[in-house]
Amino acid sequence: MATGKQAHLDMIQSVKSEFLAVLIGMDYCLDWKQDDSEWSARELVYHLLDTPPGGAQNLVKGVISGEVKEYEIWSDLTNVTPERSAYDIEQVNSDIEDFFDSLNNSVLGLSDADLDDKKVMMHQKTREVDEERSVSAILKRTLSGHIRDHLVQLQALRDALAI
Repeated sequence: MATGKQAHLDMIQSVKSEFLAVLIGMDYCLDWKQDDSEWSARELVYHLLDTPPGGAQNLVKGVISGEVKEYEIWSDLTNVTPERSAYDIEQVNSDIEDFFDSLNNSVLGLSDADLDDKKVMMHQKTREVDEERSVSAILKRTLSGHIRDHLVQLQALRDALAI
């Protein structure tokens, strides 16, 4: 089993593949909701790509460069703009590809030590939590936690539509 940097790079590729695969065949129903209280596939995608604001790929890049010392997370934002509302599945997939490619490229330049040594203060505003997070912790929470948790919701949408 890979460790350190290689484990994160493997996880990036794995989650990217899962993310793109779960959207196959959903081009006609990106905005469909099983219930008004639920999120559509489009809302889930852009929530994932832009949480934290600007996206985890830009956060990681900023932490690595030293430009970002702290960041905020606001829960439950869909991040769907009027422009994104009009995107077809090809553009949505392109945005996903860009996100993961940027994240991968940022991690490629790191050493295993950098993953744990480069840290930032996270302020989870909705839940009033403040904690220091390493790049490694950000990657784990983003990929293995946040994105994978919402991929379950995307799969549930697929199941409801019998795709």
